[in-house]
Amino acid sequence: MIQRVPCLECGAEILPATAEATGGVCMACKQGIRKSIEVSKKYYEELKKYDPMRALWESLVNRVYKTEEGFDGLTEDEQMYVAVTVLDGEVNNGGMDQFFFNSSGSYYDTAVNGLIELKATNALRLLTEAGELVFNGKVSQDREERWEVLKFAYEDGPEPAWVQGLERIDGEYWADPDQMGEKLEAFARDRGLVQPFEIGPGNENGTR
Repeated sequence: MIQRVPCLECGAEILPATAEATGGVCMACKQGIRKSIEVSKKYYEELKKYDPMRALWESLVNRVYKTEEGFDGLTEDEQMYVAVTVLDGEVNNGGMDQFFFNSSGSYYDTAVNGLIELKATNALRLLTEAGELVFNGKVSQDREERWEVLKFAYEDGPEPAWVQGLERIDGEYWADPDQMGEKLEAFARDRGLVQPFEIGPGNENGTR
């Protein structure tokens, strides 16, 4: 087994042949990229650190999908937080039609109430406008009933009049006029949702 030697600058172990060719330093130090590598490593290490907001979301998702009570087992504040978070994710991923098409569409009424509580006036206007445009304001909690309306946008034939309207609404939503991420975090903190996941005296593990 070849005995490695430490780089004279960073201490990383390198092959003797490399040390001989570079004057005793590793290739990263010789090329001047060691610093950027270390910065990158630190960045990804930071991402792995405990985040109470992420812990809150993971807990809520587990309760929705892995408990008998599901969404109905959440408090009203938790339901609104979940509904608005899901809405925001679906619209930013694919648009309002994706929100309505997926099971997330059943959260419509709760999302409306949540946006009111968050004072996210622009998102509220856009969501209710989309609901009026596609479903005449009566968004069914039944996914199949929503599909019966939405399917015409995906079938051969004339494009429904609401398609272009949704594209405009999506564009306005994607501009994020309400700074939704900030509002969601503020709501979670104001309503005490994130507090059980904060690391501090008496709650060192940051879990319920």
